[in-house]
Amino acid sequence: MNENTVECIPNISEGRNEEVIQFIAKSISDTPGVKLLHIDSSRAANRTVFTFTGNLESIFEAAFAMYQAANEKIDLRNHSGTHPRTGAVDVCPFVALDGCDENVLKEKVRDFGKRLGDELNIIGYFYEKSAGVNQRKNLANIRKGEFEGLETKLKSMHWKPDFGKVGATSIKTFGATTIGVRDFLVAYNVNLDTKDAKIAQSIAELIRELGKLMTLPDGAVNRIPGLLRSVKAIGWFVKDYDLAQVSFNLVDIDKNGLYEVFEAAKASCIRFGITTKGSELIGMIPKREMIRAGKLYAVKRKIDISDMTDREIMEIAVDELGLNEVRPFHLDKRVLEYGIENASGLVLT
Repeated sequence: MNENTVECIPNISEGRNEEVIQFIAKSISDTPGVKLLHIDSSRAANRTVFTFTGNLESIFEAAFAMYQAANEKIDLRNHSGTHPRTGAVDVCPFVALDGCDENVLKEKVRDFGKRLGDELNIIGYFYEKSAGVNQRKNLANIRKGEFEGLETKLKSMHWKPDFGKVGATSIKTFGATTIGVRDFLVAYNVNLDTKDAKIAQSIAELIRELGKLMTLPDGAVNRIPGLLRSVKAIGWFVKDYDLAQVSFNLVDIDKNGLYEVFEAAKASCIRFGITTKGSELIGMIPKREMIRAGKLYAVKRKIDISDMTDREIMEIAVDELGLNEVRPFHLDKRVLEYGIENASGLVLT
């Protein structure tokens, strides 16, 4: 990777209109110095995740062009999907890769937020490492009420935007965006052999760090923590696959990664009398995490990997996690390092 390389992974509230998706993709790929690595769309969520990289200057030019395109093409009054959202560009995280000073990136992100407000009249919030107050570090807090409850939320002094003006006309169609610097996150869904979204949600609550709320006999409410730290989760039904999923965000793969989450999901399914039906990766993943998962499964299956290549070890992970179950999975398109090396146009999966 080049010095000062930044990864940007915006989540756009459009996953069904191919013309709009490609229009936004072109706004990114046409920016000099930027590599558009991957496009991942979900019709059920009505959402698209773009992954692109660039240096400290080009990354924000591409992101600005993307916001312009989304603002032009997306009207959230006509949007529906399974995934929570507050804006046409719902969230736009920036990740400092090798050679990039994270503190410099934080300053650039704050300048970028001001530019969105000043030039595009878009309002928004800073989250994760860019948040000014603890309440806004967690994206789930910002999303509460979603787009439909945004105007009511903005009446509270606690939810004054970090950039842009409350009276901005774009609020009625674009909504509010969230931007910030964060660590690498893996978005990962585990498929269940049931259509029951309530079961999926129960499994999410068993596994995620936040756990679940439980009302005690005396009426008091207590939170029961989940099995895995640094894991967020929600359960839902996916019409396109005709099954329920547990959708995970792995916010620290050094603590709990693909292997730990998939095995926890399999174990949790037993109490509901169901099984998993493979899993699905959203966006891209570091090579080291795929290799780590492959090695752990090799130990579990007593496979000798002493003469195996990295790719062969990763293929063990692909097989054990069932990453080809609901749609094709290609290492060249999904492993971040391969994507950066091979980037040569739009990749839509």
